[in-house]
Amino acid sequence: MLRPLRLWVMYLPQLAACYLLGLLGRNIVIELAAKYAWNNYLVVDLLMPFAGLARLGSIIAMFLVLRSAIPVLAAMPRISLRNVDIFANVVLPFFVIYLAWKMFQDDWLTYEQKAMWHRVGAHMTTGTKVVNLGDVPVTNYVWVLIAGAFALRLVLNLKFIKNRLPGWFVFIRVYLDALWVFLVLSFSASKGVNFFLSPSAWFKERRIVVWFDEMRSELFSHFRPLEVLWGFVSDAWHIVWGAAAVPLIWLAIAGIIYGSSSNASWRGVLRRLAGIDSQVVADRLAPTRDQVQRRVTSRVSEQTRGKAKDWLLSQFGSAKPIVDSARLVLHGGLVLLSGYVLVYLCLAWLDMSDSFLTTQMQVGGYLTRGFAWILGPHPLSFWNGVAPVLTAISGVLVSSLRVCVIASVFAHC
Repeated sequence: MLRPLRLWVMYLPQLAACYLLGLLGRNIVIELAAKYAWNNYLVVDLLMPFAGLARLGSIIAMFLVLRSAIPVLAAMPRISLRNVDIFANVVLPFFVIYLAWKMFQDDWLTYEQKAMWHRVGAHMTTGTKVVNLGDVPVTNYVWVLIAGAFALRLVLNLKFIKNRLPGWFVFIRVYLDALWVFLVLSFSASKGVNFFLSPSAWFKERRIVVWFDEMRSELFSHFRPLEVLWGFVSDAWHIVWGAAAVPLIWLAIAGIIYGSSSNASWRGVLRRLAGIDSQVVADRLAPTRDQVQRRVTSRVSEQTRGKAKDWLLSQFGSAKPIVDSARLVLHGGLVLLSGYVLVYLCLAWLDMSDSFLTTQMQVGGYLTRGFAWILGPHPLSFWNGVAPVLTAISGVLVSSLRVCVIASVFAHC
């Protein structure tokens, strides 16, 4: 339980340096986008993924700093930094967090604030029309960019092409992964497409689900206790799922970075979480599995199956580390994972910057407020200079401690 605090005290300078470098890279990207693309959202769409990649690189560096300090992780096979596939595997889950934690929103807001001065200056000097800040920050060519980036990514992942490319080409592959994911999520956010932003909300809007919910409401309206119980269970599930999703995804990302143990199995997950004897489940499913296997074998030749398997692995093999990591994390058990989620949310409460808990105009969290309480009342000019420093200190302290907690919990799993 004390390991995260011990790691935090020992490695705070290194972790702080990684965090600040990532924040600096993100700010530089946004400054360049605002200066050179204030009137061209097409160029902005091509530049903004680098802001997320800068933060991603700093977080991966923070995890790697802690590897040697945790014996269980230090004993696992090391992943060479030259193997940039680790970045490609983490891009999708990290960008999901980037969207859920409102980091996309903060990046776009910062860009619009900085670009506004360039637009106003151009309007005053040349009469150029100022772009409305309510405009959607995606261009009409976004579908061309998405399709092009995704298609090029698929081509570059083909085995016979991938093996012939020079080593430095992996950086282009990482950028293509980041670009198409970033554009899909940004376009979904701007158009309110719930399928990508909130799958549960999209599912609730399906006709059969709406019909079932109306029937349930009509039935429960005659039994008030059932209505109250249903509302309590629904609210509790919504809170638990909303609170647990991002912390658990971070554990999966840690598994991709550190690697997964070969001892982890789905049978162990069943035994650990539900207390179910995995052998009994396997025996019950064996006849169905054998029947499906016989049908596939009789209808599809071995050569065709081999080619299909190779193609699937070349295109979707990057999902395997995510699945392996999730399987290992679930071995931690409900008690450990519940405690971890609670600690994670407490840290988010301390520092709300880049957090789903904050609003667009709010800065910092309760740790920043604590610093302000210690300093006492001062004029507004004082806070204009000090507040950004306090917010940065709060972000460094909380983010570094959060990484220590994630790495320690993963090591325990």
